[in-house]
Amino acid sequence: MKLIYAFIVVGTALITLGCKTTEEVSAEETAFAMLDQARDLLANKHYAAARDTILSLRQLHPTAIQARRAAILTLDSIELMETRDSLARFEDSLNAVRERFKAMLPRVKGRTNEAYYAEQRRIFDMQNHFDELCAKAKFYIRKIDIDANEK
Repeated sequence: MKLIYAFIVVGTALITLGCKTTEEVSAEETAFAMLDQARDLLANKHYAAARDTILSLRQLHPTAIQARRAAILTLDSIELMETRDSLARFEDSLNAVRERFKAMLPRVKGRTNEAYYAEQRRIFDMQNHFDELCAKAKFYIRKIDIDANEK
């Protein structure tokens, strides 16, 4: 009788493990489908939606390890592409402010003009922000390279 009970317990455990494996495969498939959706959103420059899709993937499928690993690279790519777009837009703004400042210089006498100093501070702040965006882009380039080579 104990032997039959042991077989039932072992059989139930094997069936449960078999179901779990099927469940994990299903989770991986679903997670990879979500990952493909996030990549499509990234390709169309819908960064927030792509990021939300990745975060949903991570919450909904904690056992989909392979998809989650691939999602790390996609999430880093989202951050990098968004930063590059911000850099391009911000560089145009920074150059416009610099041009306005250069045009102001001949009219400034003795460098005591309040508008001169305000514009100088604005350029300084904008340049700092631009440098931070550049550093962020470099960080994500390095991170993607390291993560891609770890596999």
